[in-house]
Amino acid sequence: MKFLSVNLGKLVNISCKITGKGGTSLPGKIALKSDSRLIKKLIEPLKESKVMITGTNGKTTTSGLIAHILNTAGKSVVHNKEGANMKTGIATALIKSSDFLGNLKKEAAVFEVDEANMPIVIEDINPNIVIITNFFRDQLDRYGELDITVEKVKNALLKLPQESIILLNADEPFTASIGDEIKSKVFYYGIDDNIEGINSSSFEQKYCPICGHKYEYRRIYYGQLGDYYCPNCGKKRPNPHFKATNIFLNEDGINFNLYYKDKIFTFKSRLIGIYNVYNLLAAISASILLNIDFNTISKATENYWPIEGRLQKTKIKNKKAIINLIKNPIGFESTLNMLSQFSKPLNLLISINDNYADGRDVSWLWDVNLEDFLSKTKVNYIITSGLRAEDMAVRLKYANFDINKVKVINSVDKALDTISELTKEELIAVLPNYTSLYDVNKYLNS
Repeated sequence: MKFLSVNLGKLVNISCKITGKGGTSLPGKIALKSDSRLIKKLIEPLKESKVMITGTNGKTTTSGLIAHILNTAGKSVVHNKEGANMKTGIATALIKSSDFLGNLKKEAAVFEVDEANMPIVIEDINPNIVIITNFFRDQLDRYGELDITVEKVKNALLKLPQESIILLNADEPFTASIGDEIKSKVFYYGIDDNIEGINSSSFEQKYCPICGHKYEYRRIYYGQLGDYYCPNCGKKRPNPHFKATNIFLNEDGINFNLYYKDKIFTFKSRLIGIYNVYNLLAAISASILLNIDFNTISKATENYWPIEGRLQKTKIKNKKAIINLIKNPIGFESTLNMLSQFSKPLNLLISINDNYADGRDVSWLWDVNLEDFLSKTKVNYIITSGLRAEDMAVRLKYANFDINKVKVINSVDKALDTISELTKEELIAVLPNYTSLYDVNKYLNS
């Protein structure tokens, strides 16, 4: 059955290429209908270097970094690099990396996994390391409240063997709380620095799981990530095994020191923004736990370039542009905060769809503190695009942006053409949500 299912998936993949479709999920979807246990059968021979990353933000960048580090270390890797992080996307990645007999021709596996799909696939993959990045409000019409999502992820982790490693973000209280009940080996990563954080209107208040008192913060880095403690019973942020300190951020990249086991290592990256410090920390920490040497990790992080749509620098008709995915309030605000630090004036294109993969509910746009960004940043024009372009335009009106400088163009292609025509010396910032990013990349690659 494995042989037939893999070849069925490969045929669908060939058909997708011929017809110009993406082919990131459909081959896996069809193959899984033929054999529902295909993922387990394909990956079972691989006993080591299996890494799973889940959480609301940072999955794609973190998984891309880890895959790049493993490749730099000389390992061949199966990785759902296109970001198809549902069960069907993982199956597709495995099918593409297997031969016609169903043998996986890779030495390591790195999968980013959607939070809701993580409990569905974790037993089949049986990862050696699971990384949890953070939990923010994201597509509540699909997932419900944060506590429900966190509980489902925690229960899935409880099914892993005790020798498995769980790597948690110590600075994010929803994520860190998972470690209180896990039987597997738990490691934490976090920031220990006085660097100025991002004040966010999307802060998710967390209450102490011991006494129910509201957490207070010594420092906040972004969202609800920071150095928190309970003033009532004394419970506090776990002490990170991996700490980032002496952080330096600018528009060219990130420098920081990593403390681990009383040793200090310096890392550089071309990624930008404080949230990417966390992505780097997670990837570096996982690589250390996979016994990759520091020189290899350092070399890989320094020459890594973001995946398409993640702080991607490009040109639109010879005009400089940066593209970054936005899909929830904290991700949107973090991007705006990063853009506000640039010296050049901006032209923005914000493209919002409400397809199933995006989440039908776009009310989260009202949770983004656009007012603060627009009050301190020189923005000349904003084009709103996508299926919910009108909703975005209304949000900008109530953020007191000059409505005469807002253009509503539902077609992404026409919106990209228009913003390039409007742009003189400004930097173009294209901010699409999940399915809009596909349209943006299609335009750029045409």
